[in-house]
Amino acid sequence: MVQALLPFVNAVGRRTVEVELEGRHVRGDAEPRWRVVAATTLEPARPPEAMEDIAREYRAMQEDILRHWREEVKDSARLAGVWSFEQLAYWYVGGFIAKGVLGTLEAVAPTVVSVLGKGGAKAAQWFRTVLIRTPPAEREALQRLWMKVEAEGLMALEAGEQAELRHILARVEKALHEPLDRQAKKRLRQWARREYFETVNPRLAKELGPLRMEEYEIHHRIPLEYARLFPRTDINQGTNLVAVERTVHRSINRVWESVGQQAQRLDSRQVEALSRVIDQQYGSWFHRIHVPAESASALATAEQNALRAVKQLLER
Repeated sequence: MVQALLPFVNAVGRRTVEVELEGRHVRGDAEPRWRVVAATTLEPARPPEAMEDIAREYRAMQEDILRHWREEVKDSARLAGVWSFEQLAYWYVGGFIAKGVLGTLEAVAPTVVSVLGKGGAKAAQWFRTVLIRTPPAEREALQRLWMKVEAEGLMALEAGEQAELRHILARVEKALHEPLDRQAKKRLRQWARREYFETVNPRLAKELGPLRMEEYEIHHRIPLEYARLFPRTDINQGTNLVAVERTVHRSINRVWESVGQQAQRLDSRQVEALSRVIDQQYGSWFHRIHVPAESASALATAEQNALRAVKQLLER
Protein backbone atom coordinates (compact mmCIF):
# COMPACT_ATOMS: atom_id res chain seq x y z
CA MET A 1 0.00 0.00 0.00
CA VAL A 2 2.75 2.44 0.99
CA GLN A 3 4.68 1.80 -2.21
CA ALA A 4 1.55 2.39 -4.28
CA LEU A 5 0.83 5.75 -2.64
CA LEU A 6 4.36 7.13 -2.55
CA PRO A 7 4.23 8.62 -6.08
CA PHE A 8 1.29 10.82 -5.06
CA VAL A 9 3.35 12.67 -2.43
CA ASN A 10 5.42 14.26 -5.19
CA ALA A 11 2.48 16.49 -6.07
CA VAL A 12 1.67 19.71 -4.22
CA GLY A 13 -1.47 20.33 -2.19
CA ARG A 14 -4.21 18.08 -0.86
CA ARG A 15 -5.83 15.41 -3.00
CA THR A 16 -8.10 12.40 -2.65
CA VAL A 17 -6.78 9.10 -3.95
CA GLU A 18 -8.98 6.13 -4.81
CA VAL A 19 -7.31 2.77 -4.22
CA GLU A 20 -8.58 -0.49 -5.70
CA LEU A 21 -7.60 -3.55 -3.67
CA GLU A 22 -7.71 -7.23 -4.52
CA GLY A 23 -7.90 -9.72 -1.67
CA ARG A 24 -6.97 -13.39 -1.58
CA HIS A 25 -7.54 -15.80 1.22
CA VAL A 26 -5.60 -19.03 1.38
CA ARG A 27 -7.06 -21.85 3.40
CA GLY A 28 -5.20 -22.14 6.64
CA ASP A 29 -4.08 -18.49 6.77
CA ALA A 30 -5.48 -16.38 9.59
CA GLU A 31 -5.82 -13.22 7.46
CA PRO A 32 -6.43 -12.60 3.76
CA ARG A 33 -3.66 -11.09 1.66
CA TRP A 34 -4.30 -7.82 -0.15
CA ARG A 35 -2.58 -6.11 -3.03
CA VAL A 36 -3.15 -2.76 -4.71
CA VAL A 37 -4.58 -3.20 -8.20
CA ALA A 38 -4.91 0.50 -9.06
CA ALA A 39 -4.56 3.92 -7.45
CA THR A 40 -5.86 7.12 -9.04
CA THR A 41 -6.48 10.70 -8.01
CA LEU A 42 -10.18 11.56 -7.89
CA GLU A 43 -11.01 14.43 -10.20
CA PRO A 44 -13.73 16.97 -9.36
CA ALA A 45 -17.01 16.85 -11.23
CA ARG A 46 -17.09 18.67 -14.56
CA PRO A 47 -18.11 22.30 -13.95
CA PRO A 48 -21.39 23.70 -15.32
CA GLU A 49 -21.18 25.13 -18.83
CA ALA A 50 -21.30 28.69 -17.48
CA MET A 51 -18.20 27.93 -15.42
CA GLU A 52 -16.20 26.13 -18.10
CA ASP A 53 -14.26 29.22 -19.20
CA ILE A 54 -13.17 29.95 -15.64
CA ALA A 55 -12.35 26.30 -14.98
CA ARG A 56 -10.20 26.06 -18.10
CA GLU A 57 -8.26 29.22 -17.30
CA TYR A 58 -7.94 28.21 -13.66
CA ARG A 59 -6.53 24.77 -14.49
CA ALA A 60 -3.91 26.29 -16.78
CA MET A 61 -2.79 28.73 -14.11
CA GLN A 62 -2.83 26.03 -11.43
CA GLU A 63 -0.40 23.99 -13.52
CA ASP A 64 1.81 27.07 -13.79
CA ILE A 65 1.73 27.53 -10.02
CA LEU A 66 2.61 23.91 -9.28
CA ARG A 67 5.42 23.86 -11.82
CA HIS A 68 7.02 26.95 -10.31
CA TRP A 69 6.43 25.70 -6.78
CA ARG A 70 8.25 22.46 -7.49
CA GLU A 71 11.14 24.54 -8.76
CA GLU A 72 11.07 26.30 -5.36
CA VAL A 73 9.98 29.66 -6.71
CA LYS A 74 7.92 30.68 -3.68
CA ASP A 75 7.93 34.41 -4.32
CA SER A 76 4.27 35.01 -5.17
CA ALA A 77 4.89 38.54 -6.44
CA ARG A 78 7.49 37.19 -8.84
CA LEU A 79 5.13 34.56 -10.24
CA ALA A 80 1.82 36.43 -10.11
CA GLY A 81 3.51 39.56 -11.38
CA VAL A 82 3.80 38.08 -14.87
CA TRP A 83 0.03 37.56 -15.10
CA SER A 84 -2.43 40.16 -16.31
CA PHE A 85 -5.30 41.42 -14.17
CA GLU A 86 -7.59 39.26 -16.30
CA GLN A 87 -5.58 36.12 -15.60
CA LEU A 88 -5.37 36.91 -11.91
CA ALA A 89 -9.14 37.37 -11.75
CA TYR A 90 -9.75 33.95 -13.33
CA TRP A 91 -7.20 32.46 -10.95
CA TYR A 92 -8.89 33.89 -7.86
CA VAL A 93 -12.47 33.21 -8.94
CA GLY A 94 -11.67 29.67 -10.08
CA GLY A 95 -9.77 28.98 -6.88
CA PHE A 96 -12.38 30.46 -4.56
CA ILE A 97 -15.05 28.26 -6.14
CA ALA A 98 -12.98 25.09 -6.63
CA LYS A 99 -11.71 25.11 -3.06
CA GLY A 100 -15.06 25.98 -1.50
CA VAL A 101 -13.71 29.13 0.11
CA LEU A 102 -16.62 31.44 -0.67
CA GLY A 103 -18.77 30.13 2.16
CA THR A 104 -16.10 30.97 4.72
CA LEU A 105 -15.88 34.56 3.43
CA GLU A 106 -19.57 35.41 3.21
CA ALA A 107 -19.69 37.03 6.63
CA VAL A 108 -16.91 39.51 5.82
CA ALA A 109 -17.47 39.99 2.07
CA PRO A 110 -21.12 39.30 1.14
CA THR A 111 -21.07 41.33 -2.09
CA VAL A 112 -17.88 39.65 -3.29
CA VAL A 113 -19.28 36.20 -2.50
CA SER A 114 -22.61 37.02 -4.15
CA VAL A 115 -21.02 38.07 -7.45
CA LEU A 116 -18.29 35.43 -7.60
CA GLY A 117 -20.70 32.68 -6.61
CA LYS A 118 -22.51 33.13 -9.92
CA GLY A 119 -19.36 32.11 -11.77
CA GLY A 120 -18.77 32.66 -15.46
CA ALA A 121 -16.73 35.20 -17.35
CA LYS A 122 -18.75 38.13 -16.02
CA ALA A 123 -17.77 37.28 -12.45
CA ALA A 124 -14.10 37.13 -13.42
CA GLN A 125 -14.32 40.42 -15.31
CA TRP A 126 -16.04 42.06 -12.34
CA PHE A 127 -13.28 40.84 -10.02
CA ARG A 128 -10.66 42.05 -12.49
CA THR A 129 -12.01 45.58 -12.04
CA VAL A 130 -12.03 45.06 -8.27
CA LEU A 131 -8.34 44.12 -8.43
CA ILE A 132 -7.52 47.17 -10.55
CA ARG A 133 -9.09 49.52 -8.01
CA THR A 134 -7.51 47.73 -5.03
CA PRO A 135 -4.34 49.38 -3.64
CA PRO A 136 -1.15 47.60 -4.78
CA ALA A 137 -0.10 46.63 -1.24
CA GLU A 138 -3.38 44.81 -0.63
CA ARG A 139 -3.18 43.10 -4.03
CA GLU A 140 0.31 41.84 -3.26
CA ALA A 141 -0.75 40.53 0.16
CA LEU A 142 -3.72 38.72 -1.38
CA GLN A 143 -1.48 37.18 -4.05
CA ARG A 144 0.99 36.00 -1.43
CA LEU A 145 -1.67 34.33 0.70
CA TRP A 146 -3.59 32.79 -2.17
CA MET A 147 -0.42 31.44 -3.75
CA LYS A 148 0.17 29.46 -0.58
CA VAL A 149 -3.42 28.19 -0.60
CA GLU A 150 -3.10 27.06 -4.21
CA ALA A 151 0.16 25.25 -3.58
CA GLU A 152 -0.42 23.76 -0.13
CA GLY A 153 -4.15 23.98 0.57
CA LEU A 154 -6.32 26.28 2.66
CA MET A 155 -5.42 24.47 5.87
CA ALA A 156 -1.77 25.39 5.32
CA LEU A 157 -2.56 28.99 6.27
CA GLU A 158 -1.67 29.76 9.85
CA ALA A 159 -4.24 31.46 12.08
CA GLY A 160 -2.68 34.86 11.49
CA GLU A 161 -2.66 34.34 7.74
CA GLN A 162 -6.31 33.27 7.73
CA ALA A 163 -7.18 36.41 9.67
CA GLU A 164 -5.17 38.49 7.20
CA LEU A 165 -7.04 36.93 4.26
CA ARG A 166 -10.39 37.73 5.84
CA HIS A 167 -9.23 41.26 6.63
CA ILE A 168 -8.18 41.90 3.02
CA LEU A 169 -11.50 40.64 1.65
CA ALA A 170 -13.36 42.71 4.24
CA ARG A 171 -11.47 45.80 3.05
CA VAL A 172 -12.33 44.96 -0.56
CA GLU A 173 -15.99 44.63 0.44
CA LYS A 174 -15.97 47.94 2.30
CA ALA A 175 -14.31 49.74 -0.61
CA LEU A 176 -17.08 48.60 -2.98
CA HIS A 177 -19.54 50.76 -1.06
CA GLU A 178 -17.29 53.80 -0.64
CA PRO A 179 -16.36 56.60 -3.08
CA LEU A 180 -13.33 55.80 -5.19
CA ASP A 181 -10.18 57.64 -4.20
CA ARG A 182 -8.12 59.57 -6.73
CA GLN A 183 -5.60 56.79 -7.32
CA ALA A 184 -8.32 54.18 -7.88
CA LYS A 185 -10.02 56.46 -10.41
CA LYS A 186 -6.72 57.00 -12.18
CA ARG A 187 -6.06 53.26 -12.45
CA LEU A 188 -9.59 52.56 -13.67
CA ARG A 189 -9.45 55.32 -16.29
CA GLN A 190 -6.12 54.08 -17.60
CA TRP A 191 -7.44 50.54 -17.83
CA ALA A 192 -10.72 51.69 -19.41
CA ARG A 193 -8.84 53.49 -22.18
CA ARG A 194 -6.71 50.46 -22.90
CA GLU A 195 -9.70 48.12 -22.74
CA TYR A 196 -11.81 50.25 -25.04
CA PHE A 197 -9.34 50.80 -27.85
CA GLU A 198 -7.81 47.31 -27.71
CA THR A 199 -10.90 45.19 -27.08
CA VAL A 200 -14.20 47.06 -27.22
CA ASN A 201 -13.64 49.15 -30.34
CA PRO A 202 -10.29 48.48 -32.04
CA ARG A 203 -11.84 49.58 -35.34
CA LEU A 204 -12.17 53.16 -34.09
CA ALA A 205 -8.60 53.05 -32.81
CA LYS A 206 -7.43 52.07 -36.28
CA GLU A 207 -9.48 54.82 -37.93
CA LEU A 208 -8.17 57.48 -35.57
CA GLY A 209 -4.53 56.44 -35.58
CA PRO A 210 -2.14 56.96 -32.64
CA LEU A 211 -1.84 60.74 -32.99
CA ARG A 212 -5.52 61.62 -33.33
CA MET A 213 -6.47 59.09 -30.66
CA GLU A 214 -4.91 61.44 -28.11
CA GLU A 215 -7.80 63.84 -28.75
CA TYR A 216 -10.33 61.23 -27.60
CA GLU A 217 -11.26 60.34 -24.05
CA ILE A 218 -13.23 57.49 -22.49
CA HIS A 219 -16.55 58.47 -20.97
CA HIS A 220 -18.08 56.23 -18.30
CA ARG A 221 -21.83 56.26 -18.88
CA ILE A 222 -22.25 55.53 -15.17
CA PRO A 223 -19.49 57.80 -13.83
CA LEU A 224 -16.76 56.50 -11.54
CA GLU A 225 -17.97 58.98 -8.94
CA TYR A 226 -21.09 56.85 -8.50
CA ALA A 227 -19.49 53.39 -8.61
CA ARG A 228 -20.34 52.94 -4.91
CA LEU A 229 -24.03 52.85 -5.83
CA PHE A 230 -23.43 49.92 -8.18
CA PRO A 231 -21.18 47.55 -6.20
CA ARG A 232 -22.25 44.46 -8.18
CA THR A 233 -21.64 46.13 -11.54
CA ASP A 234 -18.34 46.12 -13.39
CA ILE A 235 -17.91 49.87 -13.79
CA ASN A 236 -15.33 49.25 -16.53
CA GLN A 237 -17.41 46.81 -18.56
CA GLY A 238 -17.54 47.51 -22.27
CA THR A 239 -21.18 48.62 -22.27
CA ASN A 240 -20.31 51.41 -19.82
CA LEU A 241 -17.44 52.79 -21.91
CA VAL A 242 -17.80 55.36 -24.69
CA ALA A 243 -15.11 57.10 -26.72
CA VAL A 244 -15.78 60.79 -27.34
CA GLU A 245 -13.73 63.68 -28.64
CA ARG A 246 -12.28 65.84 -25.86
CA THR A 247 -14.59 68.86 -26.30
CA VAL A 248 -17.64 66.59 -26.20
CA HIS A 249 -16.39 64.95 -23.01
CA ARG A 250 -15.85 68.33 -21.37
CA SER A 251 -19.42 69.27 -22.22
CA ILE A 252 -20.72 66.00 -20.72
CA ASN A 253 -18.68 66.61 -17.58
CA ARG A 254 -20.22 70.06 -17.16
CA VAL A 255 -23.66 68.47 -17.18
CA TRP A 256 -22.71 65.99 -14.45
CA GLU A 257 -21.03 68.76 -12.46
CA SER A 258 -24.28 70.74 -12.55
CA VAL A 259 -25.69 68.24 -10.04
CA GLY A 260 -23.54 70.01 -7.46
CA GLN A 261 -24.07 69.22 -3.79
CA GLN A 262 -27.00 66.95 -4.58
CA ALA A 263 -24.54 64.37 -5.92
CA GLN A 264 -24.06 63.00 -2.41
CA ARG A 265 -27.79 62.32 -2.08
CA LEU A 266 -28.44 60.66 -5.42
CA ASP A 267 -29.47 57.01 -5.46
CA SER A 268 -28.75 54.46 -8.18
CA ARG A 269 -32.12 55.01 -9.88
CA GLN A 270 -31.49 58.76 -10.22
CA VAL A 271 -27.96 58.22 -11.52
CA GLU A 272 -29.29 55.86 -14.19
CA ALA A 273 -31.90 58.45 -15.19
CA LEU A 274 -29.22 61.14 -15.52
CA SER A 275 -27.09 58.75 -17.57
CA ARG A 276 -29.99 58.25 -19.97
CA VAL A 277 -30.24 62.02 -20.41
CA ILE A 278 -26.57 62.13 -21.43
CA ASP A 279 -27.08 59.23 -23.82
CA GLN A 280 -30.05 60.95 -25.45
CA GLN A 281 -28.37 64.32 -25.89
CA TYR A 282 -24.84 63.21 -26.77
CA GLY A 283 -25.36 59.79 -28.35
CA SER A 284 -24.67 61.07 -31.86
CA TRP A 285 -21.04 61.76 -30.83
CA PHE A 286 -20.45 58.36 -29.20
CA HIS A 287 -17.95 55.93 -30.77
CA ARG A 288 -17.25 58.05 -33.84
CA ILE A 289 -14.84 60.56 -35.29
CA HIS A 290 -15.87 64.14 -34.57
CA VAL A 291 -14.63 67.45 -35.97
CA PRO A 292 -15.34 70.09 -33.28
CA ALA A 293 -15.60 73.03 -35.69
CA GLU A 294 -18.35 71.31 -37.67
CA SER A 295 -20.77 70.80 -34.78
CA ALA A 296 -20.02 73.48 -32.19
CA SER A 297 -23.56 74.83 -32.39
CA ALA A 298 -25.15 71.37 -32.11
CA LEU A 299 -22.94 70.55 -29.13
CA ALA A 300 -23.92 73.76 -27.35
CA THR A 301 -27.60 72.96 -27.92
CA ALA A 302 -27.14 69.42 -26.61
CA GLU A 303 -25.50 70.76 -23.46
CA GLN A 304 -28.31 73.25 -22.79
CA ASN A 305 -30.95 70.56 -23.35
CA ALA A 306 -29.13 68.19 -21.02
CA LEU A 307 -28.76 70.84 -18.32
CA ARG A 308 -32.50 71.57 -18.44
CA ALA A 309 -33.37 67.87 -18.30
CA VAL A 310 -31.05 67.30 -15.34
CA LYS A 311 -32.55 70.24 -13.47
CA GLN A 312 -36.04 68.88 -14.03
CA LEU A 313 -35.03 65.44 -12.78
CA LEU A 314 -33.49 66.85 -9.63
CA GLU A 315 -36.57 68.97 -8.87
CA ARG A 316 -38.91 65.99 -8.84
